[in-house]
Amino acid sequence: MSGKIRAFTARLFQSRDELSFGNIRGAFWPVLLIFPLSVIMGNVRYFTHSVALAGFETDFLLFFIMGLGWLITALLPKKLILPVLRFAAVFSAVIIPFLSFLPLGFGHFTVYMALKFLNGLCTACAFYLFCFVLNNIERLFGMAVIQIYYGFYYTTWTTFPVIHTAGNTYGGIVTIILYLAVVFFIRTRQGSNLTMETATDSNGKGSGAPFVIGLGIIHYMIMCMSNYIEWTENAVSATFFGAGIFISIGLIIIIQLLSSRNAMYIWFLFLALTLLGLGALLYDSPLTFTVGSFTYGLGDSLGYIIICYMCAGAIKQSKSLRMFRLYCLVLFAEYFLISGLFSILFNYFEEPNKFLAFGVVLVLVSFCLLFMPLIQKRLFEADWTDGLYLRDMEEYSQPFAETEEINEREKLHLTPREEEIFTMLLSGAAPKEIAHTLKISYHTEHYHQKNLYRKLGIQSRAELFARYSRQA
Repeated sequence: MSGKIRAFTARLFQSRDELSFGNIRGAFWPVLLIFPLSVIMGNVRYFTHSVALAGFETDFLLFFIMGLGWLITALLPKKLILPVLRFAAVFSAVIIPFLSFLPLGFGHFTVYMALKFLNGLCTACAFYLFCFVLNNIERLFGMAVIQIYYGFYYTTWTTFPVIHTAGNTYGGIVTIILYLAVVFFIRTRQGSNLTMETATDSNGKGSGAPFVIGLGIIHYMIMCMSNYIEWTENAVSATFFGAGIFISIGLIIIIQLLSSRNAMYIWFLFLALTLLGLGALLYDSPLTFTVGSFTYGLGDSLGYIIICYMCAGAIKQSKSLRMFRLYCLVLFAEYFLISGLFSILFNYFEEPNKFLAFGVVLVLVSFCLLFMPLIQKRLFEADWTDGLYLRDMEEYSQPFAETEEINEREKLHLTPREEEIFTMLLSGAAPKEIAHTLKISYHTEHYHQKNLYRKLGIQSRAELFARYSRQA
């Protein structure tokens, strides 16, 4: 038994695999916490009464104001992202204590809108660092921090009035103090050029980033319909919903870190569990209420974690500032257009129509399942490991350099991962050995090998040896 425990621990902390706890870099803890704290800061101070303006209710107005923050970030030059983040953090620190003691009314609402705008700026700028500075395991850990907060929020915060009141007042003050410390600690530890690390002005063509951003739109539409039910009083058990959130973190560890499965499995679970949870909530019984709330919370959390993880990973792999700006524009469109359309739709019903919500989610899930082969090919079989390179391995450095020369000379247009597989195939490595060395799944290796053969115009390894063994 002790041997199994040691093997389990070693699996979590293996240093060569990017998706392992051992690759969380201590020097980057401030960057890791910026995006989670931005999200948490936007939640701890929530508006407590309804205001209608031009026919739109408070919820839509909040989304629109936050979306403006993402829109402005999309227009910022790269060198201004970190200064704007600090500016927004400082002014948020000024507003939050003032807002805590301001009486409810239109003045309170106006100040709160200003805070939401600043929070949109903070979150968007923090997401830039989340994309381009962190590696995959650090992003997963950051998303887990967010979900731990939401799990606590639903199971404890909303359950006990005393904790709820303290959280909405002093919780916001504590969060902003911690946030300021993290934001300005970056400057002393990583330097002011941190945001220049990998983002370029390339168009990100072929990176798959636009495809995963499009998938994010589907996720947002599903969440709009799900939240349509969740935000209704007594429609969902907060305790069991929060329990589902906590369980989702364990599932992420099992599927991503221990089983080394790709993100498709998490995405599929999100679709299935969300649909099952909403379906159970259609029936009015204590059992379905409990099971539906738990299942829905589990699916909701998995979807939120994996879509942010995938979008950030794809944007980093593209090394394109344009892809980040596209993501910001899409977030603004989601907050403004999609939320606005759903807000208008919801106003036709005095009470939430659970059958309508379930029907819309069913259509969106069916759409995803129908195009799952295309989604798998364009997205989930893509390379998500950005921390391990063949050129860094001493035994392959020279053969890999020769492969790069062949690729350049013959204009083969091989991707970096295809170059690595080309090199290892010529060295005599079997596909499973290649997958193990590069820390990718066997299916991902097979996908890249198939594309490699297509570009070379060959059908087998024998043809590869016949054509290139002497050159390499």
